[in-house]
Amino acid sequence: MSKRKILVRCVWGLVCVGLLFSLYPFVESLKPSAATDGPLTVSVYSIPKGKMKIYEYEGRPLAVYRPTEEYLKELVANNKLTNGPYYSEGTIPDFFVYYPLSTHKGCFLHDSSGFAGDIPLQGLFDPCHMGFWDYSGRFIKRINMPDGVQLKNLEVEDNYRWESDGVIRFPKKQIVIN
Repeated sequence: MSKRKILVRCVWGLVCVGLLFSLYPFVESLKPSAATDGPLTVSVYSIPKGKMKIYEYEGRPLAVYRPTEEYLKELVANNKLTNGPYYSEGTIPDFFVYYPLSTHKGCFLHDSSGFAGDIPLQGLFDPCHMGFWDYSGRFIKRINMPDGVQLKNLEVEDNYRWESDGVIRFPKKQIVIN
């Protein structure tokens, strides 16, 4: 083997090793962050009534909303406009937990308070196709949607347990592979 062939093979070997080392940071960046791997603890009563707070849980946004007394009455009044569940006085939870992502295309939902003139109800709307959900996660029919178009309610996260007064904890989800 000539010196030239040895030199070419050494250069190719160094190039390959260099490529592997340069790809390492990109592969490491694909791993989920430590924040998404662990459990999530939320102090529900620290969220003001009538406000929603967004957390990151399992790599997705998770919304916790505490309704006001006025909004509780609005939820009962709007039962006929929704897909359900249907609420009555005294059966509404103290807070709602759901993923604020559209059930149509997965777009992040926005608060409708900045669009009070366009949308007659309080809740969340989808900027991708203009669907509308109330703060309990129920889809509202015929708000910015053609007649007959009906979407699913928001995905509710009910896998939590009470830690103490006003504090709930969402455990780390276990992945089961059969």
